[in-house]
Amino acid sequence: MDAKQHLESLRSSLNEIFDQSLINRGNIGSSHYYSSCIYDFAQNIASDDERKILETVAAQIESAALISAFGLYRQAFASLRLALEMGLGAVYFSIHRLELNEWQDGKADIKWSQLIDDERGVLSKRFADAFFKGLADESRLQKEAASRVYRKLSEFVHGNYETWRPEGLTLSYQQELDSEYELLCKAVFDIIMFSLCCRYLKSMNAEELDTMSFIEVELGHIAPIREALGGPKDL
Repeated sequence: MDAKQHLESLRSSLNEIFDQSLINRGNIGSSHYYSSCIYDFAQNIASDDERKILETVAAQIESAALISAFGLYRQAFASLRLALEMGLGAVYFSIHRLELNEWQDGKADIKWSQLIDDERGVLSKRFADAFFKGLADESRLQKEAASRVYRKLSEFVHGNYETWRPEGLTLSYQQELDSEYELLCKAVFDIIMFSLCCRYLKSMNAEELDTMSFIEVELGHIAPIREALGGPKDL
């Protein structure tokens, strides 16, 4: 088989996997929904820098959805990890402008350890107390969730041994990995959206909040956020 035939064979396999993904996925539009929510939130942020980063996050989630549908799960998990890093990074850079400028100049990287640092991180009690009092306890839970999700995604990015199962060495539809992608994509979205609300919600006016009804749908179970949106204290 020459190179052209080989590539055509791979394309045929990818198309078959894509068809299976569309049939088997419980909520085929979920990733697009998550992406659009983050994009819409970004449009209500005054800073061009933070808005552009979040628009890139939305694009990464769309990319992850596409490549996972073709059975390229490792690459999809890598895109989700990047989305998580950049989503929290946008929030981090909003209060650390020096690091933002250094990152934009290519002199520094987004460091996960800084994003979730107990003192300077965006999921710390200190951060919540500064921007949205009442979210400290939830921030702690979100930080624990972020650490778990990041670790899981990193297993695929770094090629941990257990991620190289025999059936994963060839192109094929994997129900287990497809389901795991959906769960991790939702988790990444939840963490990013919570971080954005913690940082920006208190500074937004009623008109801006009215354009983002998805916040109440997704995070309305968190009492301080529900109250900030005009909802009841108790359900």
